[in-house]
Amino acid sequence: MKTAFTARLLKIAGLIALVLAPEPMLAAPATPPAQKQIVASKPEAPIEFWNREIVVLRSTLAESTPQDRAERAVKRLEGLPLNAREQDLVSHAMRVEDQDGVVISYGGRGLFYLGAGDVDKESGETLDQATQRALRNLGEALEARESERKWPIIRSGLLFSFIGLSLLLLAVIFIWRFHDWLAAGISAQKKYFPRRLRLFGADFLPHLTTVARSLLRTVAWVLTFSAIYLWLAFSLRRFPYTQPWGDQLGAYVLELFQQFGQAVVHALPDILKVIVILAIARWITHIGKIFFNQVAAGRMRIPWIDPDMGQATLRVFTVFVWIFAVVVAYPYIPGSNTDAFKGISVFFGLVISLGSTGIINQVISGLFVVYSKALKTGEWVRVNEVEGEVLEVGPLAAKIRTIEGQEVTVPNSVLVGTLTTNYTRLGHPNGMIASTTVTIGYDAPWRQVHALLLLAAERTDNIRKQPEPYVLQRQLSDFYPEYTLIVRLVDQKLRIETLSNLHSNIQDVFNESGVQIMSPHYMVQPERSVVIPRSKWHESPSTPAPGSSVAEKLRRVQPEE
Repeated sequence: MKTAFTARLLKIAGLIALVLAPEPMLAAPATPPAQKQIVASKPEAPIEFWNREIVVLRSTLAESTPQDRAERAVKRLEGLPLNAREQDLVSHAMRVEDQDGVVISYGGRGLFYLGAGDVDKESGETLDQATQRALRNLGEALEARESERKWPIIRSGLLFSFIGLSLLLLAVIFIWRFHDWLAAGISAQKKYFPRRLRLFGADFLPHLTTVARSLLRTVAWVLTFSAIYLWLAFSLRRFPYTQPWGDQLGAYVLELFQQFGQAVVHALPDILKVIVILAIARWITHIGKIFFNQVAAGRMRIPWIDPDMGQATLRVFTVFVWIFAVVVAYPYIPGSNTDAFKGISVFFGLVISLGSTGIINQVISGLFVVYSKALKTGEWVRVNEVEGEVLEVGPLAAKIRTIEGQEVTVPNSVLVGTLTTNYTRLGHPNGMIASTTVTIGYDAPWRQVHALLLLAAERTDNIRKQPEPYVLQRQLSDFYPEYTLIVRLVDQKLRIETLSNLHSNIQDVFNESGVQIMSPHYMVQPERSVVIPRSKWHESPSTPAPGSSVAEKLRRVQPEE
């Protein structure tokens, strides 16, 4: 924390040093000769003395351009004695080249000539007004030059600048300490959102936290630069030579705030309209949330909305309401009619159009999955090679937890374009159906195979006694019949474990009875027919011991004597 704060102070000190760098370091690059020629030919040239503009020359006299006249005037002003004052300046009328004008002189020496062609005619200024303004400006410059050499003024300027610098450092320390405190508070807000902020199935809380920290850091740097700017303007105003710079910086700030205030005042009606539109949209989405939550909870029944589709319909309704609200409010957003705003809108529209093709496909596929009721949370399904419990059906993808404890994300487009097996949907209220298929040769009595499969089911846990398990002969193939055992599960989440235990028990009971599970494939027809004599139809365990729980089941498959 201290290291980071020290680094910030070093950065701020570097900025201050750059601002206070000597004039040669901050001077603009030398003007190329071609550009100098262009500058020299400008019709206007100001006379500047002691960092102040005295007057602007606009006419050419005696083949001397305004620039040449201004340069000669500056050299004469710099040669004035240090005790020269405004009272010592004299102005008298003079006509030069059929042009009326005024010569401003000191001690009988002309400093510069101000003719009628030098007056700003667009502003309606007269020659007398221009003369009085030039005398006033020159007097202020002479007074500032004299004050610059007075120690009390220099001492006062240094003292106030040092006090301002101290206040600047305190303000910067306070700004960044407050920034760190708010940043820590933003990080601590996570504990108040145990369920996070989810939108379209994604957690937006980390992203919102990052954006809030970035905005907070930006505000801190803006305040820091503002404090440096105000201190610089304040310090420059303390010295006579740099006072115009300080006044200029202060005028920039005032002009900026004035323009900002005027823009805010002019934009208030449109801002109010945007707020009203967004408030109405928020109220409509709140009403929709209450309505669809009632539907999802089953407390309100709508023929065309299933309770399982309540939350998905709420998301679709909310998105459409906010999109409509943004479209309606867009023309009233301040600056929406500017070229810059339109360019940014076109850029973001292009980015969204190019980058959201896949997302739109996933969203539409998600709506198809939800409204077709293909999957629901908590169901046991199989998608391609993925089998497990459905954790979430989001607008972009579904999440499935496998038996290995892995979370698999299946895009909605895959769900729409592939075969999906739902083991839970038709299992209510008797439990999920599970099945396994074995192939036994024709030399094994089918009644004995039925009994062995039912015995294996009886030995397996998590298989319901009611409804009873049963066996189907699915097919009589060329080499063997296919037997399918159908059972009902108590806990559908233990489907894979139950099938594994069932397979183990099937192997055990068939080995105990000496019945071979592996089916032989005959390459040629045997010499004698492979048939089962009637005398072997009832071999054990076809006739179970009295009292066995499978006695009644086996009786149903035994032939009558």
